[in-house]
Amino acid sequence: MDRRNFIIAGAAFVATPAAAAGGLVIPASSTDSELRGLSPTGGKAFWASGSKGWVVRGKGQRQDAFRIVGAEALDFRGLHAFDDQHVLAMSAGPGEASQLWRTRDSGKTWTRITTNQDPDGFWDSIAFVDKKRGFILGDPTQGRFTVLYTNDAGETWARLKPEGVPLAAANEGAFAASNGCVAIGRRGQVAFCTGGAGKARVYLSRGGGGVFVAMETPILADAPSKGAFAVTFAKDGTLWVCGGDYKSPQGKGVNLARLAPGALAFEPVAAPAGYLSAISAKGDTVIATGLAGTIVSRGGGAFERVSAAPMNSVRLTSKKAAVLCGPKGTIGLWKA
Repeated sequence: MDRRNFIIAGAAFVATPAAAAGGLVIPASSTDSELRGLSPTGGKAFWASGSKGWVVRGKGQRQDAFRIVGAEALDFRGLHAFDDQHVLAMSAGPGEASQLWRTRDSGKTWTRITTNQDPDGFWDSIAFVDKKRGFILGDPTQGRFTVLYTNDAGETWARLKPEGVPLAAANEGAFAASNGCVAIGRRGQVAFCTGGAGKARVYLSRGGGGVFVAMETPILADAPSKGAFAVTFAKDGTLWVCGGDYKSPQGKGVNLARLAPGALAFEPVAAPAGYLSAISAKGDTVIATGLAGTIVSRGGGAFERVSAAPMNSVRLTSKKAAVLCGPKGTIGLWKA
């Protein structure tokens, strides 16, 4: 499945809006990196990461771009910022191209802390429960998805017992498109989503990741480019999943579904057509984005398109604001 498609430069960059559409402001880019990793740290502050070893520290329209020495060839598709100073950047790629780097001084210096030693492995996403406990999801090896766990803020990782993860279907894999294919819920819930094997699936654990149950979604995954790309838990316990076909960004078909609290099956949700690679929920606001643009539902209402600008990732910072990132270093700032 082809889903994987010290500082040497650091520039303070203050941009003026280059475009605004439907509440989305897009400042001028500070790098040409394909940005996919995204992690807000409070208020208007956030971190983003992407290809060619680039990471971006932002605050509103201000962007500080850094390129990590020794990681210039890596594609940092995953990112988790504990705070403004302490950040983990995860690269995605086959074998040793999957790595984890850390800064504790706001990006001035970076240290590689671990490298994937499985030549068949490929890391897709990283997510944390709190400041110590976290997960890395990797594509299947030995017939099952790789789920790594840390309880020391990422210093050491161990694979969860393989028998706790159901066997993967032929050609099934996760998408390293937005660092969104793993989600952490309340009371120990962990979920990840997949594609490429007929119906897109969500693997759900209600016990802290020990045992997962695979559930089908109504999102089609009958080609390597199709499936579920991202999941998120809402505060009320609803589990949202989005996806589509990245090779056909404007394609029709189910691109959004949800598992209501206590429900036994995912149900499709009406939404504007097009491929969605990331989703975020806060309060009664749900926002999703992808190469087809950005859609939003507020107060339980219908999803409406607020921008046609292509993006890769989105994170709500409040019920009325979000930060997005995407191709060619694009940063987006949405306000209701």
